[in-house]
Amino acid sequence: MSLWTNMYIGVTGLKTQQNAINITAHNLTNVNTEGYVRQQASFSDLSYRQVGFVSGVATWQTGYGVESDRTRHIRDLFLDASYREEYGREAFYDVQYDATVEIEDLFGELEGETFQQTLLNFQEALEELAKTPEASDLATRSGVVLYAEEFISRANAIYEDLVTYQTELDNQVKSMVDQINSLGEQIVYYNDLIRSYEATNVETASDYRDQRDLLLDELSQLVDIDYEENADGVVTVKVEGVNFITEDAVFKMATAQLDTVDHGSSFVTVVWPYLENAEVFNLSATVSTALGNDVGKLKSTLLARGDYVANYTDLPADDATAEEIAIYEKNVAYSSIMKTEAEFDRLINGIVELVNSILCPEVETTLNGTYTTESGETVTYSGETVKILDLDNCSYGTDENSTPGTELFSRSDAERYTVLYDSSGEKIYVYNEVNEFGTTSLYTLGNLEVNQTLLENYAYLPLTTASGDADYDRTRQLVDLFDVEFDNLNPENTTNKTFMEYYESMINEIANEGTLYKAMYDNQNTVVSNLDNSREAFYGVSSDEELTALIKYQDAYMANSRYINVISEMLENIIERMGV
Repeated sequence: MSLWTNMYIGVTGLKTQQNAINITAHNLTNVNTEGYVRQQASFSDLSYRQVGFVSGVATWQTGYGVESDRTRHIRDLFLDASYREEYGREAFYDVQYDATVEIEDLFGELEGETFQQTLLNFQEALEELAKTPEASDLATRSGVVLYAEEFISRANAIYEDLVTYQTELDNQVKSMVDQINSLGEQIVYYNDLIRSYEATNVETASDYRDQRDLLLDELSQLVDIDYEENADGVVTVKVEGVNFITEDAVFKMATAQLDTVDHGSSFVTVVWPYLENAEVFNLSATVSTALGNDVGKLKSTLLARGDYVANYTDLPADDATAEEIAIYEKNVAYSSIMKTEAEFDRLINGIVELVNSILCPEVETTLNGTYTTESGETVTYSGETVKILDLDNCSYGTDENSTPGTELFSRSDAERYTVLYDSSGEKIYVYNEVNEFGTTSLYTLGNLEVNQTLLENYAYLPLTTASGDADYDRTRQLVDLFDVEFDNLNPENTTNKTFMEYYESMINEIANEGTLYKAMYDNQNTVVSNLDNSREAFYGVSSDEELTALIKYQDAYMANSRYINVISEMLENIIERMGV
């Protein structure tokens, strides 16, 4: 082997060690860079020249040095896939847990005055009234009206806060869709950079890959993804089994108005515009870890939010059919907020309706003929069955101008009665099923208030008999209603309960769900932390290791340098001697 060949070996050694030093320095520079994966220099033989041959044994070869092989990008694909799946599952249960905490907080169960205390205040006011229902005791009557106002105001405020929270989640859905689309665009951008940079098959675009992997991590938290890399280094991504990123494009998601005409919802759903607005998620499917569909913050937010604002009419009746229960499970039960809205509204509606039914006893009757309203208009009935105030069994206020059967709780969009006069001039108080717009009017939260007439004059509270005596029986009924088992909580909790038991059961159910979600979140958090630590241990940059490698490569560089100097001196010596 010639000295010139030896010189070439030394030069290639210098070049490769310099490259290794550069890679190590790059690692040290990015020791604190988020998402950075350490790179590792690798070497291979440059080439060989045959200089002899031993028959039947081997060839004699001389090497031409060393070259830098492709820089290794230290990454474990299995760890990445596991981390991203569990990261998305952690985000899913984080949203569900946050929803239950928010609900508990709205009822004051975590801190502050609980709504249960508001219920107790109203109950105690009725008990005080039962002790002294005399007409002269306006102070006690005022207590009932004022605590009723506190009760309804607080209930309306909680319900409004639940709706506001739904709206906030709806806005989060829109923001997340924009974020997902942006991540998709960025991944496509890095796909193009990596493909063009690695097309020469000389070097790996490691830094670009790190940025793309960081984007995939972020995307996996928001939605359930499947991804793979092709031979050109391009990553394609599917979301919920549907193409999201292909080799050349990103198919963006969009939001569309939910089709909930019956409920008047303004919430959005997430769709694929390129698939004729097919919905991205099947929210009616059972969600579980076993099925692998409990992944992603976006899906969890949609589930927590629900499709519309629920009320007591969304709960199945005691005698509901299996089909009606299935509708409830599909449309309401999956959402913590919607279920709470429906159950809470059922509680308030139950109290309101029972109180009003005691103060305003009604009977069904059939009307035939023409009647006159208080405004002088005529109304004709042809055998319709209606509910009317039972004037024989109702009570009156103490004020001489008070009317019979004045309700304590009113609908904000409808009077309780339309007053009709028959041919003899007798008054008939017909219960209004609808409001002035002709739509059904319910005693439901958001549509409830304390009767303004009673707020202006407590003496109108109908607790006096027609003869002017205190109506002890009616006040006793108002107190006893809190001992009545009025309804069950939901199809999974079918034991009838009193109002207090119902409320406690509702809060306990929310707390139990929160405990379950917290346990699942904590478990996922541990899993994700362990996987993240494993990833960091595998491809994270250790300054100590890199400094050790740097010293090794520097020593090798110096050794090659000295080797070249020796060869150079030998050549110089030979040339000088030959010259002599």
